[in-house]
Amino acid sequence: VSISWQLILLSLAYVGVLFVIAWHGDRNTSSFGGSRSARWVYPLSIGVYATSWTYYGAVGSAANHGWEFLPIYLGPILVFVFGWPVLAKFNAVVKTHRIGSLADFMSARYGRSQPLAVLTTVVALLGTIPYIALQLKAVGQTFNIMAGSPTGIEPEIFDTAFFTAVFLTIFAILFGTRLPGQRRDSNRGMMIAIAFESVVKLIAFVLVGLFCTFELYDGFDNLFNLARQDPQVASVFSTDFSQWALVTQLLLASLAIICLPRQFHVTFVESPDEERYRNNARWFFPLYLLGFVIFVVPIAAAGLLKFGGLAPPDAFVLLLPMAFDNEPLAALAFLGGLSAATGMILVSTLALAIMVANEILLPLMFRSSPEELRQRQDLSWIMVMVRRLCIVGIMSLAWLYYQSATNERSLASIGLVAFVAAAQFAPALLGGLYWRQANRYGAMAGMLIGLLSWALMLVWPEMQAEHIETVQQFVPLPADPLTNGVLLSLGLNILTYIAISLATTSRLVDRVQAATFVDLMPTNSKAGRYLKENLRIDDLTTLASRFIGSERVQSIIETYALEHQIRQLNEKDPAPAELIAAVESILAQEIGYTSARLVIRSASRGRRIHLGELVSLVDEASMLARQNQELLRKAIEHLPQGISVIDQNQKLVAWNHRYEELFGYPDELLTVGRSVADLFRHNASQGVISGFNSDEQIEHALQKRLDHLNRGSAYRRESILSSGITLEIIGEPMPNGGYVTSYSDISSYKEAEAALRESEQAIRVYTDNVPAMIAYVDRDYRIQFINKAFERTMRVWREQVIGRPNKEIFTEAEYEARIPYLKRAFEGRRQRFDVSIDRAGEHREFEALYVPHRTENGDVQGIFVLYQDVTDRNQAKRGLETANETLEARVDERTEELQAANEALEAENIRRAATEKALTEAMQATEQANLSKTRFLAAASHDLLQPLNAARLFTTSLAERATTDEVRELTDHLEGALSSAENLISTLLEISKLDAGALRAEPKTFALTELFGQLSQEFQLIAEQRDIRFKAKSRDVIVHTDPKLLRRVLQNFLSNALRYTEPHGQVLFAIRTFGPDIRIEVWDTGIGMHPDDLPSIFDEFKRLSEGIQTEKKGLGLGLSISKRICDLLGLRLTVHSHPGTGSRFAITLPRSAGQPEPLNKRQSPRGQLLTQPL
Repeated sequence: VSISWQLILLSLAYVGVLFVIAWHGDRNTSSFGGSRSARWVYPLSIGVYATSWTYYGAVGSAANHGWEFLPIYLGPILVFVFGWPVLAKFNAVVKTHRIGSLADFMSARYGRSQPLAVLTTVVALLGTIPYIALQLKAVGQTFNIMAGSPTGIEPEIFDTAFFTAVFLTIFAILFGTRLPGQRRDSNRGMMIAIAFESVVKLIAFVLVGLFCTFELYDGFDNLFNLARQDPQVASVFSTDFSQWALVTQLLLASLAIICLPRQFHVTFVESPDEERYRNNARWFFPLYLLGFVIFVVPIAAAGLLKFGGLAPPDAFVLLLPMAFDNEPLAALAFLGGLSAATGMILVSTLALAIMVANEILLPLMFRSSPEELRQRQDLSWIMVMVRRLCIVGIMSLAWLYYQSATNERSLASIGLVAFVAAAQFAPALLGGLYWRQANRYGAMAGMLIGLLSWALMLVWPEMQAEHIETVQQFVPLPADPLTNGVLLSLGLNILTYIAISLATTSRLVDRVQAATFVDLMPTNSKAGRYLKENLRIDDLTTLASRFIGSERVQSIIETYALEHQIRQLNEKDPAPAELIAAVESILAQEIGYTSARLVIRSASRGRRIHLGELVSLVDEASMLARQNQELLRKAIEHLPQGISVIDQNQKLVAWNHRYEELFGYPDELLTVGRSVADLFRHNASQGVISGFNSDEQIEHALQKRLDHLNRGSAYRRESILSSGITLEIIGEPMPNGGYVTSYSDISSYKEAEAALRESEQAIRVYTDNVPAMIAYVDRDYRIQFINKAFERTMRVWREQVIGRPNKEIFTEAEYEARIPYLKRAFEGRRQRFDVSIDRAGEHREFEALYVPHRTENGDVQGIFVLYQDVTDRNQAKRGLETANETLEARVDERTEELQAANEALEAENIRRAATEKALTEAMQATEQANLSKTRFLAAASHDLLQPLNAARLFTTSLAERATTDEVRELTDHLEGALSSAENLISTLLEISKLDAGALRAEPKTFALTELFGQLSQEFQLIAEQRDIRFKAKSRDVIVHTDPKLLRRVLQNFLSNALRYTEPHGQVLFAIRTFGPDIRIEVWDTGIGMHPDDLPSIFDEFKRLSEGIQTEKKGLGLGLSISKRICDLLGLRLTVHSHPGTGSRFAITLPRSAGQPEPLNKRQSPRGQLLTQPL
């Protein structure tokens, strides 16, 4: 089995292991947060940060730029060690608000803004899809390297990246999409698989580092001493590290933990519920990254010492074990890189799919779908299918980007650019967590400005090289392009975010959401610090029941007992700290976080207090809550719309007089705590809401309404009451459950809209049937109306034109020609002029009329434009005039031109005939001369060989009779000279036979393995003598050709390969299959040739550059003979070579289905074996 198929089987087996792990994790009934393995699964899953960038690219960055790789690891370590309170608050916000993605966080914080969520999703796609494609590229390249290509440029037999994308798509669909009801534990199996991959890549990297450090160089000291002695290695690690670059990369790496969609997903969305498991990540994840940091430099130094500049540094992790024939370690290193790439692809694809489905596709479906889709009670399956289609689409986009991209930058540089795109989320994320005044307008504006700056400074290549000086004239930025891009994009992002937030007024929902995010404190054991042993379970129950009800408190206690495996709690026992924290979190949702903390602290001070005092405090807080409710009622009372507020239990909380007036509710019906169901039934029974003929229909409609409220999604609809009033109803869900609904009377607006629509329709009927172009232009030169003739002539659609400036519809020349007439028309003067329009290769002429549109006071507010097509009229007029004036002159002119053309044609025919005759005679003479030359060479070579053979006999006789060393040395030199002359004459004789057609091929059907084995044995000995590594890779194939001549060609290729390869180099002799054909290849890592010299190497006496082994120089005829033999046998000969990287000679021939014949032990053409390179 070839190495390629071994790799395929190994990869499939590894993917199968991942499937089994994920399947087992999903079948485990224990919750992700409560299982013992969660303490390790969660921090290990955060290890998805270590992609192929940090696995391969960090070593490449160290080999190219020294210590510049360090900030990529140092940033996350500093965040987890010193910034843990920020991460804890993120976790608390995500858990409290049940946030499912990065875009969901943005939307929830900034007033449930869907445009902001869509923008976040689009930016995440722009920054992540190229990075996913990068992982696919890394998988494909490492597969090729492992497949055995000495130079790493071997073409792929099949698309490794494609099959990787297919398997990962299936994996993400199976283990990354579940029904909404399974949300909290839906991805448990995938997270366990990601954690397993983190273990694999760390073990693989550490083992490679240990191998390089202790197996190859006997420890760190020896390795670093050798590195310091090597000028190339020492110069790399002694390079000064730019402070700007350090700060920039450190900032990017720190922000990546919260800004990258995949890191946000694993760190916060998929985090376990119990804080003690989350806290393990604070020390475990930095230690995990340190495991990589320790061995990056040793691997890079070992790679530079071994390969110098001849191997790609990004592949040192694979190439070092391969170079020393440690195949198990190389396979493990390959699996580590595969884990690094696939883990990132899986989590990133899942995070993006959630964002695209929830923020773009599903809202579009509910807005544009048929009514029956809206009425379906169970949409879970549709939601799952949409998410799965998103996974397929995202993976397809990444694979297409990988196929089309030609960028060959290193892994580290592409990763940093992707980090900058994700970093644009940082101001909105961190500001939303700590700054109460931040709003949606500032977040969107800042993100857009930052994204535009990122595109100009980093994505647009010309900006870095050609326009950086122009930028620095206005902004004093450092010279490093990455630093420039980071400083400019993040700086403008932050400034715009702050300025727009301060300059705009936040909506009520923005302020409400800001308070819930900014005031929220991480859930931890602080409550337990206030407790000591003063607050018992029954006291806590009595306290909390006054706010949230006894049933809800009992549910919290039962959940706590179940999670901690406690059969029964004694009400007289002190309340555990974790139970108090859970109750405090629920209280915060009802009375606010400040009040909840005040209640718990007052109840749990280190002194004995009476329960009556605690009840008084609770009553005071309840009164304060009622006062806040009254303030809310007064605030909404003065709004022109009807307003109603319901809680999470579908109970009425607040309303205003306009709401009561619109629906005509009796006074006794509207009370705090009234069920929405009672209000709906009243409206239906009183005929306020029409369309119901029975109680069953009312109950069915009510159930649909309640189901919609339970889903907690925003909605907007219009409803016509029985009184004829048309209402616009807008519902917005509140963060902790419940709805705020507004009811606006839009009856007059609807009537005006209908009248306007009817009037506009009538005008369009008239104008669309007019053949002339009609348009209307306002004072800003914007087009506000066009008819059908305008659309046909200008090749535009009405929707594309309305509201756009005049200069965007016409070309620059057309617009400049109309400017004087437009100005005079807006001065109040009617304009008539001729104009031409060219569209789609058609030229039309018009008579234009501009008529000013005046208001009652005489001001010009617009222009009526009329274009009458006069093309046919003008053409007929010009044609008639031209025909009358020039008809006779044109006839005479055409006659003279025709006569001259005939004469010139006759002369040209005579010249061509003479030229063809001379060319034919010259070709015949050339062919006769070539034939004579070939015959002469054949005859001369044959006649010259006879005296040379006689001379060799005399030389042999003389050597036998020699009595002194001087005479023997002289006879040896004479023997060598005669052998060289005989070899040259024999070669010339063979060329002459080939040119004269005297040499005939004798094809036969045989197994190529026999000939391949003979050649491999012969040249293996020669390679060992020259200290060259010789590899042979055979295939069982049958061919039909002349084995003697084929052997002659392959001998020449192998001889040249060994001749031009340095000691310790490599020569690969391989057979590859390509469908019905096979290709015999000879690879070497020798000196190589320039591509411009390849066409001439098959000329006679054309010598290659002198090689390493020069004891016998070539004659420059071997490749010429090989080319002639391949032409004789009908074989395709190809050559690929580059200076310094080696060469590849290949012969392509078809397979044969016949019965193979046996070969002799040694097959050479006509019994002659070529042993010297020609």
